Amino acid sequence: MVTIAAKALAAVVLVVDSFPIVSSFSAKLLITSNQFQCQPKRFTSSKFILSSQIWASNSENELSATEEPEIGTTWVGTSSGKPEDGKSLVDLDIGIDGKSYGIGALSKQMHDALTSVAKKRGSDIPDELKSVYLLYAMDASAKEVVKATLENSGFVMNLGDDPGMEDIGQWGSVDMITLLDSVSGEAAAGSDGRKIYSSWSDAITKGGWSPGQGYSFVVRNVPSRVKGVDLGALLKSMDPDGTLAQEAKEKGILMPYDDVESLADLASDCMQRVRAAPQGATDEKDAYIGDDDKGYNVISRSSMLLENRNFDGSENFKTLLHVMDSLANHGCLVVDLTDGDKSHDSAKKMSNMWRATESLFKNAKDEGVNLPSMHVADGVGSSHAVVGFQSVNDGDQQFLETRLRRLDGILLPEESHAAMGEGGAESMTEAFRIMAEVGKDVVRIATAASSFEAGAFQTVGSVVSDEGDDSPSIAGLTFEEASASGIWEEDEDGFERGASKRDISRSKILASEAADLLTKEIMDDGRPLLDSDVEHNEGSVSMSPHRMCKYSNCKKSKKKSNTREIFGAHTDTSFVTIVPAASVSGLEVFDEDSLQWYRPELRARKHSKQLDPEREKDELFPWHCRYLIVMPGELLQITSRNNIPASVHRVVASTDRPRMSAPVLLRARPGTTINVERYMGSLEKADGLLKSCHGMKMEDIHDALQASPTQP
Repeated sequence: MVTIAAKALAAVVLVVDSFPIVSSFSAKLLITSNQFQCQPKRFTSSKFILSSQIWASNSENELSATEEPEIGTTWVGTSSGKPEDGKSLVDLDIGIDGKSYGIGALSKQMHDALTSVAKKRGSDIPDELKSVYLLYAMDASAKEVVKATLENSGFVMNLGDDPGMEDIGQWGSVDMITLLDSVSGEAAAGSDGRKIYSSWSDAITKGGWSPGQGYSFVVRNVPSRVKGVDLGALLKSMDPDGTLAQEAKEKGILMPYDDVESLADLASDCMQRVRAAPQGATDEKDAYIGDDDKGYNVISRSSMLLENRNFDGSENFKTLLHVMDSLANHGCLVVDLTDGDKSHDSAKKMSNMWRATESLFKNAKDEGVNLPSMHVADGVGSSHAVVGFQSVNDGDQQFLETRLRRLDGILLPEESHAAMGEGGAESMTEAFRIMAEVGKDVVRIATAASSFEAGAFQTVGSVVSDEGDDSPSIAGLTFEEASASGIWEEDEDGFERGASKRDISRSKILASEAADLLTKEIMDDGRPLLDSDVEHNEGSVSMSPHRMCKYSNCKKSKKKSNTREIFGAHTDTSFVTIVPAASVSGLEVFDEDSLQWYRPELRARKHSKQLDPEREKDELFPWHCRYLIVMPGELLQITSRNNIPASVHRVVASTDRPRMSAPVLLRARPGTTINVERYMGSLEKADGLLKSCHGMKMEDIHDALQASPTQP
């Protein structure tokens, strides 16, 4: 049988009358003959795309747009044409020869897995569920074969982060189905005498298809994307004896296939990604603003709130996937503070902050304004924590670093208040609070997702299901995945036993609760840490700065572009860096998915035009005050178990007009300690990097990373 990379769907998640109903679960399996081996899904953060080579290959199983498909053969054709330059998404039509893939045997495995639990209940399966199981077995087997065909042709199925896309019939439009003779494997007429059917349902009810019988088919409009080549595997193939890898290790260079297992590795990883980012800059009209991938979508502020988690206290699955996709694959998350124009309070406060920022840089030139120069802030406890004003490159770059005094929320340095105008300092504090809360919610969701994925809070039997419990014992996981992950066993009679559905649910809840505790105790939101028994020595001033910036580009260029890099590529030693969207775009994030610089502020601008095309809300606040850009930092790379790389980002500016910015870098509370078991579950389930940080003071981690060349 052909080896198929299959995304098996769990057979038992919901229960009606004590019988399993089909639902989807993202667990990637490797199906080889009759053996299932677990291959856990990961949040991929980098891809090596060779789209031009794939489209130029014209391999024997790829069709041109003008060729007619042939039933009973395997081919791949385009529904929507070749992807545009710089894009990787395309809809494809696929023909499948069921005989060559052994799809009949695969469908029987799928069907047997569905019915095995129901048979153990000791009652007959209702007829309505029998038909559902047949339909699912046919559809799921077809989908996995299509995935294998796409992969062989240089593509992967692109279903986004909507679990509904996994459901029957949602991943493509089935066009032609032919049933195969069980003996010869050739096309044969169904029980009603027909040779072609237009749906799975017709093939079952009219053609008499049953699990184990092969079938060929054509499916159209399958959402796909150009396949990412495994760069690590490519480099390993070029270095079979490991000589180059050893030389790289001796020089402190981390290979793409090497795990990040220490702070030194993390610094090296960030440095290498910074150096690999492109140097040139493009004007705004040519800047990349993302594509139709859901990871580029703007997320509503309220969807991430603690109180809007699931009723049981676990993270909302759709929100979790959106956050992880955006951060891991695109380097940032765009947040709408107005929730689609439903709430304006935060946007108004951000508007006040922008007025204070503009006033600051306007008044900074006045002789009567005496802004203190940049200096180490008293009361923080770190030589890297500074406050004050700095102007560099003949005024092209101006910065005011501010921090909050914990007990009263006063913005430091106090000498800056007059330059911000009446109420300006208070507006800055209000804006800091808004951004800090958004950042904490993002970190909570990302850390909880990574802990749950690692099984860090999952303990077999932590919640015991009794005889009357209708919850199926495989708890939403495929039998094989549960077995391979160690949470599923067989008794002496061969019956599976392991973590119940309640065990899995409980682990989700615990992961979210622990991550929430981390945001409250470890992340420095500028407030004093009260009602906590953890050891801390946070000092009287916040470690998390609120930085006001002004970037100008006064240098004339002979190049075609009027835009140049003015603040070089770097990563931040923060959990997250929150950047309020500015009226003048210039923040660029290196997109690990498209391998190019991405301007999220332009994405926000596009979203605002959809919300308020006539700019009617401009009287209340400028459009950009709705949005925050959240970028992951090096500390989140640690707590997310390397699922989310620290964002490589930079600032570009044009000669047209200056850009202002006011980012908040949410860092760690001084004196606190990374306790993996308190915040991220089992130490045994931690990766090498997280284990190496266990028990370390946060300021020691911060200082170790600040000393790296990734910090400009």
